[in-house]
Amino acid sequence: MKAELLNIFGDDLMIVNAARVSYGKTKSELDEKDIKLLKYLRNHKHTSPFRHPQLQFRLHVPIFVERQLFKHQVGLNANSISGRYVDFSDSYYYPDKWRLQSKDSKQGSSLDLFPDNSTIEFNQYYESFIDDCKRFYKNMIENGIAKEMARMILPLSLYTTFIWTGSLQAYLHLFELRLKPDAQKETNEIASQMLELVRQTGKFNHTLNAWGYDRIVDNGDMI
Repeated sequence: MKAELLNIFGDDLMIVNAARVSYGKTKSELDEKDIKLLKYLRNHKHTSPFRHPQLQFRLHVPIFVERQLFKHQVGLNANSISGRYVDFSDSYYYPDKWRLQSKDSKQGSSLDLFPDNSTIEFNQYYESFIDDCKRFYKNMIENGIAKEMARMILPLSLYTTFIWTGSLQAYLHLFELRLKPDAQKETNEIASQMLELVRQTGKFNHTLNAWGYDRIVDNGDMI
């Protein structure tokens, strides 16, 4: 999976200037009062100023991860690669480990993994299934079946690519939910990549601090 930050519009200063327009004021440089204002806005849930900055990502993820991300719609717009026009049927996600179903959550996995002998067996079954799907799909295309129908047999582990544009506030909300310990591991990983890319720009250091995202390390934990 891969996240790319394509475009960025705005910074911490844009946010505080949007907030201060109520008083007819604006600034050209950020100061300590502005940093405190960012924390005040966050703590009191005044989120509209955070909607002014815009971010645009290109994400390469399995379809099942795309579906998780697309639950976030407010303030976001997406356009995806289309199997009607492009054949991208050879790229699939292969998990390193198979997680067990959580006993506490009907929809989530636990931290427990299959033993190594079972992992080998499931890996072989999974790889065989993917190979069959690839072969059957190509056979359908070669025999003239429409791409828009042939793609019906492709599994959710197929990689897709989409452009995602939206407000900083929309992405901050996404990070709040998808970086929680109970979020799906794969979705957590791509959200972690996205947050790290935003952090590396240096444009929203104080906003990320106000949200508790000072820095993110390789394992996805915030410190």
